[in-house]
Amino acid sequence: MTKKNRILVLIFLIIPLFCFAKIEELNLQSEHGSYKEINNQKIFFAQGNAHIIIDNNEIYCDEMEIYLNKDETVEKAIFKKKIRIFQQKDEVEIGGEYAEYYKKDKIFVIRENIFYIDSKEEIAVFGDSIYNYEKEKVAIVQGNVRIFQKDIFAKGAFVKYTKRDKQMEISGFPTVENQGSEYSAKKIIVDVKNNTFILEGGLNATILNETKDDLTNDKVEK
Repeated sequence: MTKKNRILVLIFLIIPLFCFAKIEELNLQSEHGSYKEINNQKIFFAQGNAHIIIDNNEIYCDEMEIYLNKDETVEKAIFKKKIRIFQQKDEVEIGGEYAEYYKKDKIFVIRENIFYIDSKEEIAVFGDSIYNYEKEKVAIVQGNVRIFQKDIFAKGAFVKYTKRDKQMEISGFPTVENQGSEYSAKKIIVDVKNNTFILEGGLNATILNETKDDLTNDKVEK
């Protein structure tokens, strides 16, 4: 090998290692990885048991793409398949099959079979897509939304969760079930912290009211 060829090989090795060092600050791990520049956009690809920590989010998935700015900082990230996002400080887990994260604005957009689980408040939300705004402390879930919390089960087409107030505003033909009774209204607000709900506009209710005689008969039949 000539001296010129040795220099070229050395340069080729230094460039990926330098780029990897920048990504390594994000604690990135995966089974396979590659680094490319496409249309002047620097992108790091990772496949197979991919894991990364960005801001306060610890993310696991099958595939990810990390897009870098010119100064090697992260512009955005794309995650695919079996996504699980942990926010340990808030005891929150979010997931789905496709996600985009915009680092500057701290926004997650997640689609396909999404879930949002708040372990601290013992609540789980499922739907078609979620927009999670970390700066505003707001999560918006859309499409076939189902909410489970203790004795409450609610559903609708659209949910806005204001994390500071711990309230979920449900719209789009919302209904809520509580201890056998079912309610519908134009808007339903679930008070997550107190495990209660508020009905607004066009109230319709089917309330289960067991009498003492009914309870007595139940005990005899048993």
